[in-house]
Amino acid sequence: MKSYRGIVRGNTVVLEQRPDLPDECPAMVQIRPLDQARDEEIAQAQLELLRKARRVGGLRYTKREELHER
Repeated sequence: MKSYRGIVRGNTVVLEQRPDLPDECPAMVQIRPLDQARDEEIAQAQLELLRKARRVGGLRYTKREELHER
């Protein structure tokens, strides 16, 4: 089951992206309010991890034999 984000406007939910369903297809919708501040906090934390990840790792050995030398 896939999750989609959207905004409630009256009796309608407007989705941010098109679902993978044909038009007029019956569907079940589960509504759960999102804590937007928390979502932004999580997104910022994920971006920070991605920024740090560029500096982590890298090629330590150029040849397989170097593994055994250590």
